[in-house]
Order: sequence, then C-alpha cells, then structure tokens
Amino acid sequence: MQETIKIPDNLDLVARAQLGLHALTGTCNPELGYEPYHITHLSARPAYFLHWSGIVSGVQPKFVEALALLKCMTGSPDTEAEKALVQSLLDNAEEDGFVYDRKDPRRPWNVGVGYGVKSRDDDYANIASNGRWANACWYMYQLTGDETYRRALKRCAEKICDVAVVKDDYAYFPYGGCGNDFSWIKSGWPDTDEPKGPREGCECSTTFYQVMAVRGLMKWYYISGDERMADISRRLVNFVVKPKFYGGQSEKDPDYGARRAHWWGHTHGNLMAFRSIMDYAAAAGDIKACEFARDGYEWTRHTICPQLGQARGFEGCCTGDLPALAIQLTDAGMGDYWDDADHAIRNATAQAQITSAEAARKIGEQYDERPLNSTYGDGFDPRFAWSIAATAKMPGLECDENVLERCVGAVTHALMEGRYQKPMLMSCCTGNALQGFYYAWEASVRHSGGVSTVNLFFTRFSEWMDLISFLPYEGKVVIRNKTSKTINVRIPGGVLPGHVRVLINGHYITPGYCGRYLNILGLSGREEIVITYPLEKRRLELAVPSVDSVGCANVAAHFAGSTCIGLDGEGDSIVGSDFKWIRQYSEAKYRGPETLFKDAPYYVPPKVIQWH
Repeated sequence: MQETIKIPDNLDLVARAQLGLHALTGTCNPELGYEPYHITHLSARPAYFLHWSGIVSGVQPKFVEALALLKCMTGSPDTEAEKALVQSLLDNAEEDGFVYDRKDPRRPWNVGVGYGVKSRDDDYANIASNGRWANACWYMYQLTGDETYRRALKRCAEKICDVAVVKDDYAYFPYGGCGNDFSWIKSGWPDTDEPKGPREGCECSTTFYQVMAVRGLMKWYYISGDERMADISRRLVNFVVKPKFYGGQSEKDPDYGARRAHWWGHTHGNLMAFRSIMDYAAAAGDIKACEFARDGYEWTRHTICPQLGQARGFEGCCTGDLPALAIQLTDAGMGDYWDDADHAIRNATAQAQITSAEAARKIGEQYDERPLNSTYGDGFDPRFAWSIAATAKMPGLECDENVLERCVGAVTHALMEGRYQKPMLMSCCTGNALQGFYYAWEASVRHSGGVSTVNLFFTRFSEWMDLISFLPYEGKVVIRNKTSKTINVRIPGGVLPGHVRVLINGHYITPGYCGRYLNILGLSGREEIVITYPLEKRRLELAVPSVDSVGCANVAAHFAGSTCIGLDGEGDSIVGSDFKWIRQYSEAKYRGPETLFKDAPYYVPPKVIQWH
C-alpha cells in the first residue's frame, strides 16, 4: 500500500497530472490504435466526441510526450491502455521513422475535413508533430531506459533531416498540400516551393510548422553528437527568424517590429515556434536567437493579462506554452520570468483543466436529446458552422459513450473573457497543456552538487528535500531537508525580503540573499525549514486583451499572493451568447479563514526527465 502524507489541499500538480493521465487514454478510441478523438462537444445532450483529419501524425505524439512527463510525476503503474497508445505509434513509425496518417477505410475522416487536400490516396506525416514524436521518444527513453525509444528517436530525426529542403544558409519544409499543414507525403514533395509568409496553411501558423521539428532534432544531437542535427536545426531557425514572418498589427514601424519578433495571429503557433528556437539556441549558445525568442515572449506578454496568464480568447495549448517559454528563457539567463510562470500555472493551466464531469453535465442538460450522427449538434461543431454537415454521417466519426467521465482531466479548447472555460475540448490542447504541470513541478525544486534550489512554491517530493506549499491559504512553505548542504529559495515577486521569516528546527535565523534568492548554508540534511511571509490579499481590476482584435474584457479579480481566488460577478453569463460556459476560479475554500488539508500519495521519482 502506497504511503500517504498530509498536505494542504491546494493546487496539487501531481493530482492534476493523475487526472491528466486519465484523460490521455480516456479521450482516445481504443478500436483505432488509441487515435485521439479530436473534439469533445459539451453543449449537447449527450456530449459527444468527434474524430478529425490528421490527428494520428498531428496530435497523438503530443499525447506520448504528456504521458511520459505525467508518469514521471505520479509513478502510477502502466495501464494496458497507456501501453497500447505508445505501441500504436511505435508500430506506425516502423516503416521509415515517421508517424503517418494512413489511408484506412476505418478512418474516412482522415483527409478532406477542413484542409486543402490535393490527394486522398497518400499517407502523410505532419513534420512538426513528428518533431514532437522524436521529442516524446527522448522523454520515454529517459523514463524507461528502453533502447526501443532511442532507436525510434534516431530514425525519426534522421528522416526529418532527409526531407528538409536546404537552400543557402537556411532550410524549410514545403506545404505539401496533403492532409494538414506542411506534411510530408510518402510519395515525395509535389514541389519544393518556399513558404512566403507567416499565415500559410489551415492554421495560419507557418513558423510553428517549420521549426517545431527542431525540438526532436536537438534531442538526438544531445544523445549522439550528430552535427547534422545541429546544422539542420540552425538552418531551420535561420529561416523562421526572417522578418517576412513577423510584424505586429498597427505598428508605427512594421519593419522594426518584424525584426523584434512582434507577431499576431495564432498564439500557440508563435509561442511554440519561440520554444523551438530556444531548444536550439540555448544548446548552441546562439545569443542572437535567444534574444529573438525573448523579444517574442515580451511582445506576447503585452498581448495577455500576465496576472491571469491568459488573453480574452486563449487557446488551451497556450496554457502549456506560456510557462514553458518563461522557464526556458529564465534557465538560459535571458531574464527572470519565474513570477510569470507561477501566475500562468495557477491562473491559466490549472483553470483550463476539466476537473469534474458535473460542471460539463449541467451544460448539456439545457438541450434536447441529440441522436448520434445527427446533421445538427453543438453550436461549436465546425462541421455545421463550415457547412460541411454531410460529414455528420461518416461511420465511426462520432462517439457518445461515457464522454463526460472520460474527459475528466482533459483541457478546454479556450479560456474566454478571463472568466470561463469554453465548453469544447480539443485533443491538441489536452496533449500540450497538461505538460505545463510537469514544467512547473520539475522547476520547483532542482539540485546539483549538494545544492538544492527552490524556484516555485508548489508541493514536490524529491530525493534531496520535500517542499510543502501552503499557498494560497497562507504565505508559508515547509522544507524537509534530506541531503542538501545548501538550499537557495526564490522569494516570490511582491514579497519584501525584510518581511520573510526563516526557522530551522524551530529556531529563527537571519539568511543571506542573492537577488530574490534566500540562501541557507551549512546544512546537514536533517533539518525542517519553515519560511513564512505576509500573504497579500488584494482586489485587482484587470484588462484582459485580445491578440487579434480591439477591446479588452474587464475583470475584477481577488488574489491571495499570485493565485486568483475569485472574481466579482462569477455567476454572470456572457451577454448575447447562445452557449453556457464553465466558470473559472470557483475555489471558495481558499477564501475561508482556515488552511484545509488532505492526504496525498507520497512518491519520490527515481529520475527526473530533462524536458528542454
């Protein structure tokens, strides 16, 4: 029986990861190699899943990335469903290293739904997501030590290099025109035309599809030292930093803005492009590329509400990207963005996850019962909005079996108005956003050479020390030291160092500081350290902007430290909307006078996955 420990009942990243594991297999189709259902529609009775084109090579690798990271956090035993999900992609990639969306009579939706398709007969491989497949194999190899994943990583990375078009000092991938954006066609590129602008393809996100392969290429470079991987990565980065792909809206000098990574359009696409640039630049020591990614991040920060970690319409995918990029840039020494990462995880990533089937069930109760495969449905169903309702009767396209229960732990397609979850889920958002919990968990406590460093105040158990956070009930963390000789603790922004109190085994000490880091030296490994500070509670009137349109949502938010614990008018609906919405920030327990506790599994992972 697993040991348990009593901890404050607050944002438990490991518990959120456990929910995420449930969703990763629950929202898949076990009859089709655990292909994810791409969309979950909650504004219907019953709720229903919907398959979509290009998801095997375009999204399923994200699920394996997330699976590896969440398994590392939780230590939960492998299930048959999880093993089948991973094996499906390993089998798929056996041919030449790529994961393909294949022509299959059981999957009639595979092509032609929302994409400009030139051919219905070719198998195709999404290049960007195959970069993620290579990255997922790197994660799985670290988690398991199984050489199967090392071999799969090698073959995929080499295949990416083989199909890239090299020109002068840059490289790129042509559009292809089969399946989803910039996909390799097994029969070969129909042409090698160079992408010309930032918003090509269905998702209008050129740089995303050009540079995300770098994430996989650089992982094989770490293992093998194969300079070809670094060279192609450098060339792909050279391509996507070209000014023709950038320029913010309504700028006085668009040319200057383009050179400073100002952008508009697909937020997730741009954030992931900057993340991929950092995967290369930090390893290669390319300061110019690092500065470009930082410029892009700073520009993004102007288009969101940093305290809530979201914009007025913020895709679920972005709730994983924003903290990831903040941490990557900080790790590279390009700034101190720990407070941004903290706000984003608490007030966006955690708010985007579906944690209860009941909230979603209440949405569906207002509708008449809808028979499966009807030619009408959820108002968010793109088939009806795009007048392609003929696809409604494709065999196997829809599923309404236990949808609400299966999607617990999944992630909304978008956070809306700074207040709500959109009552529609997308597999891409689930696969991407869930990884945010790992990024924050891993970064909370790090260790090297007898020195432990605490960067974020989330509860985490490790072989070096246990960190127990009392936020947002009170400004307090407890450190139970195991092996650390020195512990450095970053004090959150907005807290004055002079107001911090430190007890070691019940005795007050006066710690030293280096910047925002509190330094505790000369430890033996048997100490209990209690750090306290006044936790400011305040009401902020926030403007939540939109990247691509004029106007902000105005939100009055109540904070305890960095955590939003409620909004004024939480029960309001969106005026003029035809849909119901799932409310954010409904944790009334944080507004009470007492710290609430719970029993949690005590698990110390034997290894930690390096994720960037």
